[in-house]
Amino acid sequence: MCEMPSPASPGTNQFRCNACGRYFNTQEELSTHETECRAAKQATREGAAELAQQDRETHLPNDQESKEHPFQHGTRHG
Repeated sequence: MCEMPSPASPGTNQFRCNACGRYFNTQEELSTHETECRAAKQATREGAAELAQQDRETHLPNDQESKEHPFQHGTRHG
């Protein structure tokens, strides 16, 4: 039997690293993580292009289809 993952608790996973797709609970956690993660992603032409695309897209919390709570992107753009 395949169990579906349970949804995140309210107020969690509100910040997404556009480089790797990982979610964080606070802006501070994301900021600490994404400096090195974004640099690694941008190391190749393909990675840089993919990251630029992710930065342009709107992502909702946990990429769910809910329009109620807009997603807060990473701290660095373009």
